Formats: sequence, C-alpha cells, structure tokens
Amino acid sequence: MIEEANWKPIPVGNNLFSEGLIGIEECTDYTFTKNGDIKESSTPLKRKKKTSNNNKKKQKIDENDFTLATSGNTSNFDESDSVINQDYTLDAWSCFGLPDVILRAIGELGFDDPTPIQSMTLPSAILGRRDIVGAAETGSGKTLAFALPILTGILKLKESAGSEDCKPLYALILTPTRELAIQVKNHIVAVAKYTGVNVAVVVGGMAVVKQERILSKEPEIVIATPGRLWELIQQGNSHLSKVDKIKYLAIDETDRMLEKGHFQELNDLLEKINFDKNISKERQNFVFSATLTLVHELPNYLKSKRSKKIGNLTPEQKVQKIVKALGLNNPKVVDITEGKGTSETLTESKITCSIEEKDYYLFYFLKMHPGRTVVFCNSIGCVKRLGALLTLLNCNPLPLHASMQQRQRLKNIDRFTGNENSILIATDVAARGLDIPRIDHVLHYQTPRTSENYVHRSGRTARASREGISVVFIEPTEIPRYIKLCRTLGKADDMPSFPVRENVLSAMKKRVNLARDIDKLQLQVKKAGLESGWLQKTIEEADIIADDFNTKYDNKEVSKNKKLLELKKKQLLSLLNMPIYPEKFNGNHPLFSAALSSTTDSKNDSAITLVKDIAPKQNGKKKNPRLFKPKKHTIIK
Repeated sequence: MIEEANWKPIPVGNNLFSEGLIGIEECTDYTFTKNGDIKESSTPLKRKKKTSNNNKKKQKIDENDFTLATSGNTSNFDESDSVINQDYTLDAWSCFGLPDVILRAIGELGFDDPTPIQSMTLPSAILGRRDIVGAAETGSGKTLAFALPILTGILKLKESAGSEDCKPLYALILTPTRELAIQVKNHIVAVAKYTGVNVAVVVGGMAVVKQERILSKEPEIVIATPGRLWELIQQGNSHLSKVDKIKYLAIDETDRMLEKGHFQELNDLLEKINFDKNISKERQNFVFSATLTLVHELPNYLKSKRSKKIGNLTPEQKVQKIVKALGLNNPKVVDITEGKGTSETLTESKITCSIEEKDYYLFYFLKMHPGRTVVFCNSIGCVKRLGALLTLLNCNPLPLHASMQQRQRLKNIDRFTGNENSILIATDVAARGLDIPRIDHVLHYQTPRTSENYVHRSGRTARASREGISVVFIEPTEIPRYIKLCRTLGKADDMPSFPVRENVLSAMKKRVNLARDIDKLQLQVKKAGLESGWLQKTIEEADIIADDFNTKYDNKEVSKNKKLLELKKKQLLSLLNMPIYPEKFNGNHPLFSAALSSTTDSKNDSAITLVKDIAPKQNGKKKNPRLFKPKKHTIIK
C-alpha cells in the first residue's frame, strides 16, 4: 500500500523529438506499508476522512498541473508565491516591468543580472513599446532581449482578451537556419515555463504532417525558417493564415536574411505581413544581429564598374536600409559592438602555410590542444574530405552541413554538446546563432569569405564572459581576403602567429600522409568495384559474351590496391599507437619526452595561454607589422 504519494512533473528535453509528448510525472516522498500492519481504531477513522479530502485536493492540483503542461512548456504557478522569498534575488530585473511568472523562471535559470544589450533594449521595448534594432556581439543575450518583451506583451493581450476558443497567432520569429530556430525555441520555452504560452517551431527537413499537427494546437508563438513557413502558408494552413495579424515580429540575424539572392520567401512573407498598413503600424518589431552595423568593402567586380557610382555603405545607411525594408516605425537603434563584433574575451591568432600543409597544422592543433573544437570550412566537399581524413586519424569528427538530413544534423549537435573533447566540422550553417556551451576553440580551416562570416564563426566560442580562441588558417591565395577581413574589423596590427613545435609537427606529417594515402586507395577500390558491377550488369542485360582478359587484369589491380590498403592501415595504426616524440629523441633525457607528450593532455586554455605569451614578443620585433606579409611561426625550443 502506498501512502502520501506526491507526484511531480519531470522536465522533458526541449527538442524537436519531444513535440507532441504530453508530459511525464514521477512519484516522490512516498512510503510503503503492509496491509496487515494497519491497526483499526477510531482515531485513524476520523483522520481517514480528512486525509481523503486532502487527497482530493491534491488530485485536483495535479490534474491542473497536467492540463497546463500539455503544451510541454507550462506549469501551475501560484500567484501568492513571492519571487522575493526564493533563494535568488532579481532586483536588477524588477525595473523592466516583467510579470512575476517570467521573473520566477529567470531566477530559476540563474540569470541574476541582465546583459548590456538587455538593459538597453528592455525598457524601451516593454515600457515604451518601441521597435528595436539591436547590434551586439555574439553570446550577449540577444534572444532574451526580444523574447521577454514578446512574452510580456502576449500575457497582457491574453488577460484583456479573456477566454477564447480560437487562439490567435501573436508572434512570429524568423531565423536563417533550422538549428538556430530550435535553439531560440528552447530559450523561449525556458523563460515561458510558468506563463501558459505555447511555442512551436516550423523548419525544413522535418515531416510536414507532424508540423501541421503541432500547428493545430494553435501556439501563440511560431519560430520558423522562411522556406518551410512560406510553404505551409501557401498550402493554406489555418493557423498560419493569421500571420498578417501578428502583434510581434522578430528577425534574428537580419543582415543575413535580407541579403540579395537569399531567402526570397522572406520578401514574399514581408509583403503579406505589411499589406495592411494600419495593422502593420500596431505591430512591434525586433531586429537583431551581431554584424548589423558591420560594413565590409565592395568586391572587386563592383569596383571595376565605372559606369555606376557604387560606394560603400556607412553603418547608418545599412541600418536605414534594413528599417525601410522591414517597415519599422521610429525604431530605437542599440549598437554595443564597438565596430568589431567579436567578444572581448576572444583570443585571435593565425597560421600561415601552404594549402598542402593545412591538414598537418589542423591535426597538430587537435592533438596538442584537446577540447570542444569547431572546424569551419567554406564548402560541403571540404567538410566531407576532412571528415574522412580525421576519421582515419582516430579524431572521431562530427560533420554538419546543409546536405545532411535534419535528424542527423540534430544528432551530431547533441553528440558534440555531450562530449567535452569532441570535434565538429561544419560549413557556415553552424556559424550563426548556435549557442553550444563551452566551445573552447574555433578553427577557420578556410579563410572566411566575408568579415560577417568571421565574426559569426568566432562567436561560437568566448561566450558569456568565458575565454576562447579563434585561429585562421591562411594559404597564399587567401592573403588578400585576410587583409580585407582585418581592415573591415579595424585591426591595425596583424594577428599573432600561433606557436608550433616544429619537431612535433614533423611527426604529425607522417601520420597525415599515411591517412591521405589510405583515403585515396579507398576511393580507388570503391570506384573499381562500382565500375566492375556496372559493367557486369550491362553485359548480363545485353546478353553478350565478353572477353575476360580485361576483367582479370582489373581484378589484379584491385587486389593489389587492397593489399596495399591493408598494409598502410596497419602502418597508420602502429604510428597512432606510438607516443609523439621529437625527431631528435635523446634516451639520456627521457623526462623531456615525457613532458612533451604530456602536453597533449593539457587544459583547454593552453592554446590561449600560448598565444597571449607569444604575442608581445612578436609585436616587439616590428613596431607596425604588415598585414600583407605574415610572419613565420614561432618555434618553441
């Protein structure tokens, strides 16, 4: 027999796979009693009636909790509970006019003080109800800067509207990538825990039927990517048909969304939303990005057009262009990027090498400085090649690019987040907005094409006042792009060169070269197998007799390559199992080698410390280091 059962809800992970799950509860603080141990007496009988009444009350409360938690992001909240009585203090948040239900969630999340961008935007957004145009460095809390005013406004609208059978669509939040949309949803769900506001995410790569089922619950807030959202609107989704009557619109990473040639669906969506001028004037808009006021140089093909007077936009002109495109009304512009966009806690460095040597330096960095590392590439082909190469070198990389299935992309992000020494190889699809905690290193295997990409890539680390390092790999043809990047970001001095142990690097080269050979042989064997299968199938379908001379010759070549492949795999495995010693190893001083090999187990901040220690020495050699002539790597003796 179970007595004094106390059921409590278990928080469900806020991801795409938990959509539609009503909730899970567990029984806590209970005791087991045998039926034979219960003594019948008059006193327990009197108490039994009181206990049963109490249990009925508890059942009602539990049922209410379950009903409110149906959306997956609500829970019962007693208005008599005072936020001040909790263990946390929220004095810094009390001046913004936030409801108690939101303050309680903020306190539980441990956000004691608002970030600078939040302090500068929340009063105007909540109390003044002005449109906001915000530019802040990555990891500065931009999501809550627009989420808190939206939630506060929705709660006020729901109070004035009362109980309605049909729930309106109050807010629409647009993001450029699927992963960012899911992340924004998780952040909003966390602060909307006690509000009763339902949040849904609509992105591509997922089943349309499932997303229609989610939208049938009529969520008050929809977070979406433009492509899938416009597709569902075109199909006549009943809930999304209310999109032209929304009260709040937020666009994250706006400069990327409004680039010419990107997100044509966004332009169609804005035309639909702004069709009725009277309704659009009542709507509150939020525009945020880390590179909103960052202006880069024009490309050479535009500079060469003498017939047209084309000049660089100023930051003010860029903001005005965005304001006009979105139809904002007297917005408040907040810019705390100081013209650079990167975090103050970010350490920047570079590695100059030939294109063939990039793999050596990449493997060197990953082995000498373990930690949660993101490697950015400019193309999907580069991501696939590096993924295959590093897999052979037992680095266990996780790829992330636009050609992958959405389910696999989410799995790789979860695996990367769950391992403190994991490696993510990604295109710029992971550059904007993703808030993966405690990323230690960002490596630009290929120099970013624009300064905006560099800022957003580097912004994956050094978030929330934590330190991080960004290293750019530069080959000779990328030097002009690197110079333009530094000029746009206002860097008067060259980035310090990342220090490298040349004797350890030479040992890394042997392993990388073997892995390259294995990769090539695997492709040859695979290609030969496909060609042989195609030829045999064609012969059988044509019902012809073929000479087996070429087939025997091809089989010999394939078997030869397979034997060579197995041999090289054994050689690579042997090298990977050996400790990395310097070439001039002296048996009389084994402790030197032990100290060297132990550096591979160094802490995550060792790379940052090395750059900080070496930067003053490099800058001291030349008063004004020239950007177009990168210095050689510092050799640690």
